[in-house]
Amino acid sequence: MEFKKFGLFCFIFIFSGILELKAQEQIPELKEKKTVTLKFSKRGLDADQLQSMSLSPLFFLSGDRVAEFLDLSAVMVGDSVKHQKIIPPNPKTPNLAYGYFFEKHNVNQFSPNHTLFIVENPTQLHRNKSLIWIDRNHNFNFNDEIPDTLTQGKTLKPILTGNTEKALGIQFEPFPYQQFKQFAKMSDDAILALQGDRTYVSTRFSLKETRWNLWYTHFIFDEDTLNIAVKDVNCNGHYNDIGIDKIYLKSQGSELFQASNSLTISENNYLFWMGNTFLIKNLDPLLESVSIEKVKSQENESSLAIGQKMPRFRFCVAEKPVHKKQIRRIKSEYLFVYVWSAENPTFIKDSMLMHQIQRNLPSNFKILMLNHGGSGKYVYRYNKRYETNFFHGFCSPKIAKKLKLQSMPQSFLIDSRHKIIKIGMNPLQFQRFIVKNTSSN
Repeated sequence: MEFKKFGLFCFIFIFSGILELKAQEQIPELKEKKTVTLKFSKRGLDADQLQSMSLSPLFFLSGDRVAEFLDLSAVMVGDSVKHQKIIPPNPKTPNLAYGYFFEKHNVNQFSPNHTLFIVENPTQLHRNKSLIWIDRNHNFNFNDEIPDTLTQGKTLKPILTGNTEKALGIQFEPFPYQQFKQFAKMSDDAILALQGDRTYVSTRFSLKETRWNLWYTHFIFDEDTLNIAVKDVNCNGHYNDIGIDKIYLKSQGSELFQASNSLTISENNYLFWMGNTFLIKNLDPLLESVSIEKVKSQENESSLAIGQKMPRFRFCVAEKPVHKKQIRRIKSEYLFVYVWSAENPTFIKDSMLMHQIQRNLPSNFKILMLNHGGSGKYVYRYNKRYETNFFHGFCSPKIAKKLKLQSMPQSFLIDSRHKIIKIGMNPLQFQRFIVKNTSSN
């Protein structure tokens, strides 16, 4: 009786929390076989962009001429360098440098797919405030551009490169020379070898750029808040280029948007998350809105599907002597498979409730805990210390690949025939499922 009361309390707590969240932020909710229309409101980054080392080399501006952008992977030593006359900022600042960043366009033939910018006091960027001018209209006239400001070499927020809200945003910061001295030396050597008629400021005093070309929003599905994002991969200001741009889906609060949970835009765009299938429709090129529909689950490369049979695998049991167990040998009306990592903050919160659940676990339920990435000694001691009523084992890379993990932790609820009932159920939801399926017993 006490267990059922606690389960009811948890249900009321979670349900009221969701209602409060929806009331505060008015998050759209998607239901089975329904469609919602979403507005993209937040600019973000994916893992690839955040971890990239995109260098914007700076060259001293002498007079009113700039050299063309040179792609280090496409030019040879001795190749000629073209120059272009510009109108520098007025009044003229004596210490200016110029550089380029990638932005797809064909406005002029001198620097196609790259945008020119000018910055003042390049060797003092990390100490002072400096002005930066972006040639947004690609006419080489910097007198018609309103400058932005670098504070100690950094832009406090992304600089818009166009006139619309969702134009490409560029964020600059000083190149982290102290951390990447070897990279800086290699870059210096490569650029100086292609010097031509230009003077390189040096990698140490150049800029690192981050392209903010991803927008996201969120919606609620099955009590989980999901983030959907679209990335303008070629930075042309359009977000629905077939075969180029990308759509991402992840759980809110989890890691960054990952390539593993993305798709390249095509005629038919299906996203797969925790066994569910979503159809993306009416993606506006300027990203005003997008429609998303929950459709029947499909087997796919990204995740296992609800209704699919759990893959066969053998796991090492966290007991001495070490031995392996076949998951199909675990017989129960319901089996809750929980893949976890000790370093994950979500598991730290979940583990206390998991211990509470196992102390009152009905006989028709069993739990399999699979550790992903931890040492055998740690998991063995964990199992022995808490004397849990779980099967404890290890999720090897081979098992992780079979389970098509999309987040950490991640769970699978399967029935007596080992068919998947639910993917991504958290311990509170599992506890409520237990209460519902033991109330008549």
